[in-house]
Amino acid sequence: MARASSKSAKYVYGIVRADGKSRSRAKGIGDKQVRVVDADGLGALTSDVPPGYLEAGREELLAHSRVLERAVEQGTVLPMQFGVVMPDESAVREQLLDPHRGELEAQLEEMEDKFEVNLKAIYDERALLTEVIDEEPEVAKLKRSIQGQPEEATHFERIRMGELIAEAVDQKRGRDADEILRRLANHAVAVEVGEPVHERMALNASFLIDRSTQKKFDAEVDRIAEEQGGRLRFKYTGPLAPHSFVELAMEG
Repeated sequence: MARASSKSAKYVYGIVRADGKSRSRAKGIGDKQVRVVDADGLGALTSDVPPGYLEAGREELLAHSRVLERAVEQGTVLPMQFGVVMPDESAVREQLLDPHRGELEAQLEEMEDKFEVNLKAIYDERALLTEVIDEEPEVAKLKRSIQGQPEEATHFERIRMGELIAEAVDQKRGRDADEILRRLANHAVAVEVGEPVHERMALNASFLIDRSTQKKFDAEVDRIAEEQGGRLRFKYTGPLAPHSFVELAMEG
């Protein structure tokens, strides 16, 4: 949460070039109009919020993301983390835009015509288990030995089989992730690999994409998905503001 202390505080979503382009269609937190606070060519995407504490509820987080997604459609944007609230427009200029002008302009130039894509690759559970059984003789043997047997009588065999399956899945995850990253990195400016959020996730990665190579990147994702034949399904999220590739240290 962030604190503001005036009658009409300003919530800050991100930094853009104040080039006169209209962003008036965007609605932010509390369905308030998003406006650009301009400081000699630098702009902050802002909207009015009540003074005091701003709760990080689901609607607020979604509104923050929507504003940044709309900004990406219109040009280059440096995303702020959720929760930056400043007292008024003057504070936005005097505490954010003006003192950090050099850093912000450099990052805007670096991110020119670029956006982020997040890609998750998730195994089909049945296909994955079938693969492991086919490829690991000891797993297949243990599976046959416990079929039709009560759980209490095969407790240790089940534990061992679970361990072997986990080891095999870890190895597959490493190989599959490396291959996907190798192919997609050829069409990306930069890559940030995150931790899988569950055991069936082979890859959780963010890619910084130049607009000029987006079609090639997307086509390669489609080729990989087709080659996998349903063994892996892909969740593609983007274009996004480049959260994983921009660090704005300023706080409201």
